[in-house]
Amino acid sequence: MSQIASETISTNQIADTESTKSKQSVPYNMRPQGRDFVWIALFLAPFLILYLGFTLYPLGATAWYSLHEWDGSGPLDAFIGMQNYFDIIQDRSFWLSFWNTITFAVVNTAIKLPLALFAAILLTQKWMWFQRIWRTVFFAPLVIPVALAGLVFDFILNSRGALNDVLMSLGILERPVDFLGNPDTALITIILISVWQIFGQYMIYWMAALQNVPENLYEAASIDGATEWDKLRYVTLPVIRPVATIILFLSFVNALKVFGLVAATTEGGPGQSTYVVSYFIYNQAFRDMPFRYGYASAAAVLFGVTVLVAVTMQGYFVRKAQH
Repeated sequence: MSQIASETISTNQIADTESTKSKQSVPYNMRPQGRDFVWIALFLAPFLILYLGFTLYPLGATAWYSLHEWDGSGPLDAFIGMQNYFDIIQDRSFWLSFWNTITFAVVNTAIKLPLALFAAILLTQKWMWFQRIWRTVFFAPLVIPVALAGLVFDFILNSRGALNDVLMSLGILERPVDFLGNPDTALITIILISVWQIFGQYMIYWMAALQNVPENLYEAASIDGATEWDKLRYVTLPVIRPVATIILFLSFVNALKVFGLVAATTEGGPGQSTYVVSYFIYNQAFRDMPFRYGYASAAAVLFGVTVLVAVTMQGYFVRKAQH
């Protein structure tokens, strides 16, 4: 295994060296000069305008609204400073939704990524038949609207649904279970539905990472007598580690934004067992009377800080994986 590891390291060093040489060998006359910067600015302008209008401005407006007692209409005339934040910190419903969201994201990621990696490894093997068909089967749920998927599973998983009929006919259950209506099973059920729908996307990510592993490393490992497990452990995983770190954090951050499935199935219930932050914000701003748009904005800012921390950690761990 030492030979496999050393060859992996040397290959990475060669790639880094070639990348450095390519950067240093760019001729001076090929670098942007004079009017080139005008064209660069023109081509970047559409993106910058959209970024300012649909990213920076909403972020700034949300932070500003969070400092007001506002119902979403009329002038901002009730400036209350940090009061919304003090109230949020003492709001048990917010913290319950916060921990439900973290639990959802962690468990969703822990189930989804290993399964997607396993499927990607199988579908990149030369002996695997019908690869395109399997890729289509796994990717197809992603094109189904979240609301439609939620409604379908709500119909299947209720106490009179098809799943209960099958389980009871096989003798696995003695009485029907409302999977989305039981506080003990509602959250894990939504997690599994989410995994089913988004599974194909992360399988594609893993396949892209696996196809970038140099074939000569596998050949060297085979010469050394490495098993398939040895190849996975000492060749594949070390090489794809930086990309795997990105996929991990991308999966976690995306899972934090769960909303559609909850809105289409449980609406935060039963009780508050599936009450997530995005649905808490939606209720405060648009559903519960009186509307508390400023309060919802404060909740959004606090949760946004959590997402920002996760994204910042991603950069640190990616750099560490590369080294």
